[in-house]
Amino acid sequence: MLNTDYYHHIYNRGAHKVPIFHDSHDYERFLQLLYIGNSTTSFHLSNLKKRDIYTIDREETLVQIVSYCLMPNHFHLVLKEDTVKGITRFIRKICTGYSMYYNLKYLHSGTIFQGKYKSKVVTNDDYLRTLIQYVHLNPFGIEEPFMTKEAKKEYLAEAINYSKKYEYSSFKDYLREKRPQNNIISRSDLDISITSPPP
Repeated sequence: MLNTDYYHHIYNRGAHKVPIFHDSHDYERFLQLLYIGNSTTSFHLSNLKKRDIYTIDREETLVQIVSYCLMPNHFHLVLKEDTVKGITRFIRKICTGYSMYYNLKYLHSGTIFQGKYKSKVVTNDDYLRTLIQYVHLNPFGIEEPFMTKEAKKEYLAEAINYSKKYEYSSFKDYLREKRPQNNIISRSDLDISITSPPP
């Protein structure tokens, strides 16, 4: 059972590593599910047709969504539970909802994800800061482990410039750009910069 006192890195990918997002509508549907599915109450598919979905009152949330990134064949989420078993309930809701949408749209049957989601507990603030940086810079790619300090500095500058234009992560929200998706993440007590390397 996940502990509500800790943050968690949650991730999963498409079965056989195949893409789970093919166009902007797919990404947007998953983003909508991140918002509307984060509630202790059930949601109705009719809610997903509303233009102002990101303002729907969700009452009590299951999790705090700290950061996220959707990539063509996988997703990353940094979460903290608001309720017991909140992460399990939340992931089940969004993955079931997205699978139903995907199967209907692409005439697919069966699961689209590679088994159960993976979870890693975040053990300290430095790890959390590094993780948020990793999630937000995922669109650019992963740095090589044996880079020199100068190479890392150059990599970070390029990765930030590239990733801050990416539409399907919470990086734009950390940069305080105004957009409807701002309401997906919960940052009331968290303000972590990723514009410099972790200590």
